[in-house]
Amino acid sequence: MVRGVSTGAGPGRGERLARSLRGMILPTAWATVSGLALASAFAPLDWWWAAAMGVAGLGVIARGRTWGRSAWLGFVVGLAFFAPLLHFTVPAMGNALGWVALTITEASYLALLGAAWSWVSRLGPLDDGHGEDGGTIWRGTAARVAALAALWAAVEELRSSWPWGGFPFGRLAFAMADSPLLPLASIGGVTGLGLLVALIGALLAEAARALRHGAGLRALTALIAAGAAAVAPLAIHMPSQAESGALRLAAVQGSVADAQDSYARALEVTGRHADETTRLAGEIAPEAVDAVVWPENAADLDPRDHYASARRIDRAARAIGAPILVGAVKYEDDARYNDLLLWSPITGAGPYYRKHRPVPFAEYVPLRSWIRRLTTQVDRIGVDMLPGTGPTTLAVPSASQGRDVPLAIGICFEVAYDDLLRDGVQRGGEAIMIPTNNANFIGTSEIGQQIAQGRVQAVAHGRAVLQVSTTGTTAVISPRGVIEQELPDNEQSSLVAELPLRTTLTIADRLGYWPARLALIAGALLAITGMVSAGRRHWAAHAPRGGYRKRHRASGSVPGTGRSSTIRRKRT
Repeated sequence: MVRGVSTGAGPGRGERLARSLRGMILPTAWATVSGLALASAFAPLDWWWAAAMGVAGLGVIARGRTWGRSAWLGFVVGLAFFAPLLHFTVPAMGNALGWVALTITEASYLALLGAAWSWVSRLGPLDDGHGEDGGTIWRGTAARVAALAALWAAVEELRSSWPWGGFPFGRLAFAMADSPLLPLASIGGVTGLGLLVALIGALLAEAARALRHGAGLRALTALIAAGAAAVAPLAIHMPSQAESGALRLAAVQGSVADAQDSYARALEVTGRHADETTRLAGEIAPEAVDAVVWPENAADLDPRDHYASARRIDRAARAIGAPILVGAVKYEDDARYNDLLLWSPITGAGPYYRKHRPVPFAEYVPLRSWIRRLTTQVDRIGVDMLPGTGPTTLAVPSASQGRDVPLAIGICFEVAYDDLLRDGVQRGGEAIMIPTNNANFIGTSEIGQQIAQGRVQAVAHGRAVLQVSTTGTTAVISPRGVIEQELPDNEQSSLVAELPLRTTLTIADRLGYWPARLALIAGALLAITGMVSAGRRHWAAHAPRGGYRKRHRASGSVPGTGRSSTIRRKRT
């Protein structure tokens, strides 16, 4: 036999590669189904129960594989999840470039989750050993459930805060507005509610795994635990009664004929809101409301800089006999700011809230000079919007209360940032205002997603929420997350409501940043531990046989002896 020549009939490299690819087709298909399940939990379908099934799918298919394959499967889950979820960005931007870039970016976080789960799921405490020790089996099951839920919560926190403030759309908690889990938001906030959904998903993953191995008792136990976790939050008390009176507000939805053309025609949008305010004034008693709320960008020309705009707004305020909260954009020093301005019928322009979290690549372009080398689409945003640095509240004078009432404010997408609204509530906000401009999202799922976010935030902070939109959805939400009044989308209309004012902080607001911090710390520790353990296993599997001493003997010296070793050669 000639040395070095193999005569075996084993598979060649090409055949092994083909087998590997075939072995990934079915898992990739399941990953796609899992991602679509996650997407279906949000508007327009709102199948909240499907969110846990999506988590379970990723937990099953990414476990026990190499980190590269698990990362790929996590990425596929992310693509199938975020592509339909974020498709509303296409009509808003006029092309699919931003949608594709945002989808790939968000899916990359789930690729990271897949890789981390591959490492962590192989840790010793997470292995039940398939032995006869019942205690070990149950401990391994519990550890896997907790680890997968912690990793999911950590990745959600990461993508919701980094980079450039993150992008929180698609957080599991925001699919729970109609679920029995919603009351938990008052204790754990958005982070805690999302963690519970992930925990239920991890239990479902364990049930599926147990059934596959014929462990019916474990599967039944996991399913019972998942069901109990889903209904247990119903026992949480959610007070919603007024504690410091009520604020009488009118919300005006001026609507627009077309998102682009209406704003191109000066004062058209302002005029539609002013006309609806004047019409409402003729239907209600004088001074029947404490204030009128207009949506984001309701003033297409800033009344602080344009007399014609100021005159239209002032006439409307005098007609209804109350100040108007007006959404306006202020241009200063080659930058712009998104403001909610208090306009008094007596003194005109007053204090304002300035948006703290402009949306990257929608309201400003990070790394503009570098990205321009790839596409000139960045120049569609000619002037960057800068973040405000002022307070997160705005005080509204109330004749019925005989005082100025502080309100927590979040403009448009800021409704998804629970830390920003928490700051406003902690600074005394007794209700929450969400002025938004959905004109670019007519007919898309963004509108439904945003109102669901407002409902979750109402429970998390124990405050009534008034969301006012140019085109819809304009709605009044109780502190229990229930929509009490709502205007039809794409209609010029208005409503009058009494918002209960509350001062008690929820447990979630008292805990502050700690749930998010603990989620990030736990996820990071798990991922690092799993990665180190995987590295050690890899080194042990590929280290030369015989160890350190044998290798040195082969080289002719034995450490610690000072002698040479003679290697006998067999004569051939």
